[in-house]
Amino acid sequence: MIIKKLSVKNIRSYRELSIDFPVGTTLLSGDIGAGKTSILLALQFALFGLQPGQKGASLLRQGEETASAKLLVEIDNEEIEIERSLKKSKNGSITQEDSILRIGKESFELSTSELKNKVISLLDYPKEFAKKSDLLYKYTVYTPQEGMKEIVNERPETRLDLIRHIFGVDRYKRIKDNSQIFLQRIKENIKIKEVQIKEINNLREKLVLASEEKIKVSKELLDYSTALEKVSFEKKELKEKIDILKQRLEEKAKIDIDKSKKEGELQGKKALKMRLEREISSSNLQLTEKRDFKQESLDNITLLLLKHKRNLEDLNQRFTEASAKVYFLESQKEISLKLKEKIISMENCPTCFQSVANEHKDKISKKAQFEIEDMQRELEQKIILRSQLIKDIEREKEFIQKYEQDKITLEREKIKFEHQRIIDTKIKSDMIVLDRTNQEISLLEFEITSLTSQILKFEDAKKIFEQEKVKLDLIDLESRKMEIRLAEKRKEVEMLKKQVEQIGIEINQKENIREQMAKLRGLQDWLEEKFLPLITLTETNVMITLRRDFSKIFNEWFSTLVSDSLSVRLDEDFTPIISNQDYEIDYDFLSGGERTAVALAYRLALNQVINSMLSRLKTKDLIILDEPTDGFSEQQLDKMRDIFEQLDVKQIILVSHEQKIEGFVDSIIRIKKDGTSKVESIK
Repeated sequence: MIIKKLSVKNIRSYRELSIDFPVGTTLLSGDIGAGKTSILLALQFALFGLQPGQKGASLLRQGEETASAKLLVEIDNEEIEIERSLKKSKNGSITQEDSILRIGKESFELSTSELKNKVISLLDYPKEFAKKSDLLYKYTVYTPQEGMKEIVNERPETRLDLIRHIFGVDRYKRIKDNSQIFLQRIKENIKIKEVQIKEINNLREKLVLASEEKIKVSKELLDYSTALEKVSFEKKELKEKIDILKQRLEEKAKIDIDKSKKEGELQGKKALKMRLEREISSSNLQLTEKRDFKQESLDNITLLLLKHKRNLEDLNQRFTEASAKVYFLESQKEISLKLKEKIISMENCPTCFQSVANEHKDKISKKAQFEIEDMQRELEQKIILRSQLIKDIEREKEFIQKYEQDKITLEREKIKFEHQRIIDTKIKSDMIVLDRTNQEISLLEFEITSLTSQILKFEDAKKIFEQEKVKLDLIDLESRKMEIRLAEKRKEVEMLKKQVEQIGIEINQKENIREQMAKLRGLQDWLEEKFLPLITLTETNVMITLRRDFSKIFNEWFSTLVSDSLSVRLDEDFTPIISNQDYEIDYDFLSGGERTAVALAYRLALNQVINSMLSRLKTKDLIILDEPTDGFSEQQLDKMRDIFEQLDVKQIILVSHEQKIEGFVDSIIRIKKDGTSKVESIK
């Protein structure tokens, strides 16, 4: 990775800043407190965001609400721009806002954690360093010089843990710790399985006993099955015999029913015979008087009666007409008399009101008199006719009454004659029925006698049927008992079979558990005797190799910075041991420049070893040194030229206020602070 440009806004002492970083060695120069380190912190914030324990207030410019850092880098010849921002909330807390990542022409808006993971991926940091990416960056790219002095002065066990952590050697400890936990769980599992297989011998004994019991019960089941088959066969034969007897009894029952029917018929026929004989005798008594009747006489009387009734109707019609004519003539006569009297007494004409002459009155009166006389004569004739009609009507009524009495008498004679004829016919019919009934009685008596003789043949059938039925009931009861016992035995066999299977399953399960336990013990032995010793040996070898290489490189960098009389090495805790020929010198008794040389050499050695072990890191061509020459003598400052030349990296960013360093670098960026930090010059 090469840093190309950094732009910040409201970061620490900077209100707004934009710096282009060239390839080669670049010096950030300026007075103490000018803001040089703030640029390095802005670089780190742009890459990884706020670090664990770092507060946003340490970066946000005082009095401002927001801040941002935009970093343009080049990775594998591709430009990548990273932009992060800070924001102060109403309650005063400062948080990171969503960030932006631009790769080529593509732009991604990501959360803080998403951007950090993406940067780690772009820098090719190992996955196991995902949660300590800042640690790799700190010890491969940028560590404040005071931070390196802290490592040198740290307690040995703390420093060793840090070294193990930086180089990922702590994974061996995690492997051993996890292996011990795993071993403990294996041992616990083995103890559990030992308890689980403890009863396996008892189960085998139970299996043998259950199998023997199963064989015994199966034999009993077979015996019961054979006995049941025998009883079933006897039961079948007995049922067939009973069915035959049942058929004979049914046949006898049919004969009994037939006999009962015929006896009933016989009783009915005898009763019919007695009734017929009584009716014939009674009918003969009714035929003592002989009746003579002629239908012709009744027909003649009926015709005469009908004739006189018609005559009566005609006379009544004529009488009605004559009476109506008499009534009419009497009315007309009365009207004419009143008209005559009115004309005689009339003085004036009611129409013209003129007086009426007596001659005219007489003429009209005579005319009316003639009409009255005509009506009187006709009236007298009608009255005579009516009187004659009345006599005729009475005569006809007498004839009708006489003929009706004759008709009634003849009809009575006819009824008696018909009754006599019916009785005679009935007597003849009853005689025929009586004769046929006598024949049927004889036949029924013969059939009943025949059926009685047939019934005698079935006298023993019912007794035998009852005996055989009792036998069948006993066999059926025994059969049911045997079926119940057989079902119980089958159930017992089934239960024993399931018990044997269950015990077999439990034995197999315990055998499987025993095999698992053997595998677990094998795994336990392998872990304790091979794996853990191998991990311990590997860890020891890695630490020995690491300490050897680290110590060698550390001594080389230190020898470059100090006189030949001093040498350094690392002990088992990676503590720097400084020697002056034959005796060791305590770190606290070193001069300021020598202590700085120890810290810088430790820092450079750490950087070189990490980049060597993790060769894929994209940050291996970049190193940032912050005040690496604090307390250096002029001679030591001169040796920094050799340091820069020996560092095989494409880009070095150096923070220093030493003017002599300016002659050793490719570019100088001067920082000046006048209330607000800013770039004074670039050359």
